[in-house]
Amino acid sequence: MIKAGLRLRILMAAGLLVGTAAPVRAAGSLAIQDTRLHTPPDSHEPQRAQVTLRNAGSDPVTTVAILCTFTGAGGAVLDTQTVSVPEVAGGGAVQAEAIYYGYPRASGAACRLAEPR
Repeated sequence: MIKAGLRLRILMAAGLLVGTAAPVRAAGSLAIQDTRLHTPPDSHEPQRAQVTLRNAGSDPVTTVAILCTFTGAGGAVLDTQTVSVPEVAGGGAVQAEAIYYGYPRASGAACRLAEPR
């Protein structure tokens, strides 16, 4: 029979091991579902690329970077912004926003996942 003190230490150690397990970074389960360019009527307000990111996997994914490229007339690249998403739950979706403050106004935005490091 295990003594009560030893049993408590074993349970505490097991709890610490479970508590420190970190979510995985499984980039293959992530996909950008939708990107929309929001252009406010006031030309002094910034434009926003609104992105929906979906995790098709069952495990949470952490530290996700999204690159959004804002384009102008003729597809000219105006700016590229990086958006960080701290966590996407397994089977879940999150929305993120990249902001473009520049001029001229963007006519489009395309977002993609940054390569994991």
